Amino acid sequence: MRYLRTSQDFLFTQLQYLPFSIKEHEISTLNQMSWLMKTAAIEMRVTSLNRQRSHTQRLLHLLLDDMPVKPYLADGEGGMEDESRSVSGFLHFDTASKVRRKILSILDSIDFSQDIPEPLQLDFFDRVQIEQVIANCEHKNARGQVVCNVKYLHRVLVAEVNALQGMAAIGQRPLLMEEINTILQYVVERNKLLQCLHAKRHALESWRQLVEIILTACPQDLIQAEDRQLIIRDLLQDVHDKILDDDAAQELMPVVAGAVFTLTAHLSQSVKTEQKQPLALPMTGQSQYVLMLDGSFTSSPGSESISMGFASVGDSSLHIILKKLLDFILKTGGGFQRVRTHLYGSLLYYLQIAQRPDEPDTLEAAKKTMWERLTAPEDVFSKLQRENMAIIESYGAALMEVVCRDACDGHEIGRMLALALLDRIVSVDKQQQWLLYLSNSGYLKVLVDSLADDDLTLQSLLTPQPPLLKALYTYESKMAFLTRVAKSQQGALELLRSGVIVRLAQCQVYDMRPETDHQGMYGMRDPPVFIPAPVERYRQILLPALQLCQVILTSSMAQHLQAAGQVLQFLISHSDTIQAILRCQDVSVGSLQELASLTGIISKAALPGVLSELDIDVNEGTQMELQGHIGRFQRQCLGLLSRFGGSDRLRQFKLQDDNAGGDRVNKRDEIELAMQQICANVMEYCESLMLQSAPSFQHAVCLFTPSLSESTNRDGPRQDTQTSVVPYWHLPGLGIIVYLLKQSTSDFFSYYDSHRQSVNKLQNVEQLPPDEIKELCQSVMPAGVDKISTSQKYVLARRRLVKLINNRAKLLSLCSYIIETCLFILWRHLEHYLLHCTPTDSQDPLLSSRMSFKKGRLQDSFGSEPNLDFSSGLNRVSQHDIEQLQIEATNSFGESLQKKLLDIEGLYSKVRSRYTFIQALVRRIRGLLRISRT
Repeated sequence: MRYLRTSQDFLFTQLQYLPFSIKEHEISTLNQMSWLMKTAAIEMRVTSLNRQRSHTQRLLHLLLDDMPVKPYLADGEGGMEDESRSVSGFLHFDTASKVRRKILSILDSIDFSQDIPEPLQLDFFDRVQIEQVIANCEHKNARGQVVCNVKYLHRVLVAEVNALQGMAAIGQRPLLMEEINTILQYVVERNKLLQCLHAKRHALESWRQLVEIILTACPQDLIQAEDRQLIIRDLLQDVHDKILDDDAAQELMPVVAGAVFTLTAHLSQSVKTEQKQPLALPMTGQSQYVLMLDGSFTSSPGSESISMGFASVGDSSLHIILKKLLDFILKTGGGFQRVRTHLYGSLLYYLQIAQRPDEPDTLEAAKKTMWERLTAPEDVFSKLQRENMAIIESYGAALMEVVCRDACDGHEIGRMLALALLDRIVSVDKQQQWLLYLSNSGYLKVLVDSLADDDLTLQSLLTPQPPLLKALYTYESKMAFLTRVAKSQQGALELLRSGVIVRLAQCQVYDMRPETDHQGMYGMRDPPVFIPAPVERYRQILLPALQLCQVILTSSMAQHLQAAGQVLQFLISHSDTIQAILRCQDVSVGSLQELASLTGIISKAALPGVLSELDIDVNEGTQMELQGHIGRFQRQCLGLLSRFGGSDRLRQFKLQDDNAGGDRVNKRDEIELAMQQICANVMEYCESLMLQSAPSFQHAVCLFTPSLSESTNRDGPRQDTQTSVVPYWHLPGLGIIVYLLKQSTSDFFSYYDSHRQSVNKLQNVEQLPPDEIKELCQSVMPAGVDKISTSQKYVLARRRLVKLINNRAKLLSLCSYIIETCLFILWRHLEHYLLHCTPTDSQDPLLSSRMSFKKGRLQDSFGSEPNLDFSSGLNRVSQHDIEQLQIEATNSFGESLQKKLLDIEGLYSKVRSRYTFIQALVRRIRGLLRISRT
């Protein structure tokens, strides 16, 4: 390459004359152009790697400029004028002097149409047999083209004629030889057709390689972001125009689809990069990126002066690209699924342009009133998304049929991408036209029923040495799409009608839970491998099913009891697995995510009244068995509070830190979030049990004994004891609730400070010290941080800060919910024990009779739901227990804790919602503790 570069400036000189136009020698001309473009692509790659910017820049100007090319110096030095000149300098000149970009002219020179020779018209030879003989005579020539050997075919046909016997054959020999000549002429034309198509495919492939090198390998700063988008737009529109022509050869579709995929991916990336450029705003002092992420960008003062939106490319150009892409998909018809695979990927990249980027939850958006939110102007993302959806819907059932068919049948990669495309379209389809079509045409039912077929295949993936994991990836795509459908109320209803949860209950793969690998415990010791361990593969199968159940429970409002009944049936069908997960002591990310999803389901499904919704014949024995299952689920969930509600959690964090690897920070964030989610789910479960089982105060269901000893023990010197405080089959004490309340209050202020600091860092990323920037980058990209540019480091640091802010926002929301629920449960229990409960050692016969009457009413109220041993906590409550409870509760619920709780309400709860409960609950608990029992 150095010789070609330094000898007569070969490549630049030759590229100046592209495209060659010699119609008489089309095949050889196309081949010459192909090898020249491939050589140019290699040259640009090499000069970019060697940082020979002037050489790369000259070739880029030559290929991409739409201004007349100025004469360049032979030694490759363009001077300061060339160095500062942009690739599309035409923006500063009269538009009349523009010329077509050379990269587009090369594409124009490739004729996508192809003349096909007339089919054979034979009088003597059988046409089918002749086609078979021609196929047998085909071979690959030196250039790799499949052509027919004309000489060999001639010998075969002449031998066939010579073999004929009789006077008739001798008389017809001249006619037979003439027909042989016709066949040979047809084969020569056919060979020329194949060679021409091969040459065009070769030229198009070389052109694609050259475009890919320009967009990926060349230094980004040599092509400005705005010019890059305009170039990609022109390339996409031109290549679509050529392939959508009625005369275009179908053999060129695969190469064009690959080029479209690459171009659309770079267009999406380029638009996103342009939106994230940190342009300083003089009025606010904040960066454009931060304002955009705060959601206040489009309505901020002074935003009109910024070229916002998709200005470089323009919405109208994007719409044209989308229409051409959809036309291309429809043109492929029933075949060419592999071609559509590229096009589905392209469409996904295109739809990402209108997808709002990850925004940090700065807790400021909630300060806006509902009226301000309703009257806020439509932002550019919503506008483009709405217009895209209108274009997609205009194609009607023809497009829906193609995508839905590919999602249900065909090649695995094609199915996965079709499902991903359906996922994206359904998520933005406000009119739910696609969901309606999926339901009415039966495609949704086909996807649900296919889960039964996947069961056996997934079971084979849990062996130590599994076959190919294609079935697992297809299953994950299918479950992700079904979960997306379930996020709307109508979608959840359609899934319930199609029996998706019943199908999941019938799948046996969920019962094949492998044993936990204790050697690789805590999830961070073993180095990552491409094929995950059997336990990880099992979680990849189970977690999507749990998430789907959880989303259906959340979305199904009018049919909530029906959904809860089906989910409860799913839990009971796999009860051994469920109880093994609830008992599992592993604290890896995967096991905690299992627990978080499972407790979220149990808290909404294993409730009083759900048994009546089961679609099975329930006799007395069956009912007792079902209630036994539910009782075990309830007891095990309550037992989780002792693991994740206090010092045990701190001990597990210590184990995590001792066994952590390079990804320690991200793992710790995920583990912390999962633990808080488990506590929030269990507290929600306790609240639901109390409200649904006994709505009145006099018939309160007591889930916790009147003992705060757990709280005092934990606050004392025995915080690191590894013994479980309360066995899961006994009712825990109120001390767990008090300790969880204190711990969550402490966690809240820690998360709040961390959240506020991260927001400040995000707004001033450029001012952070280099060491801190490097640390932020390493959590996103563990290796190679030192080799990337400063601007790229800022991008990675921002990405990490956004993720950290959103993580802290979720933790704050969970802590706030846990605090409110703990206060409610504490208030209801204190009210029962201090006001309505009669101690068993009372000597007053009148009180004794009242107590026996009340206990009878309580037992009657529990008779229909004997899931928890509530009476064990009630029958043994003595006067001393109640007095001790009041003294310990007064000491534990002191002024400092009350002040912290009211601060949380002021800092967070009032900002997030108009309805707050902390102050009212604190006031009621404080009043209960002041009552003196006489």
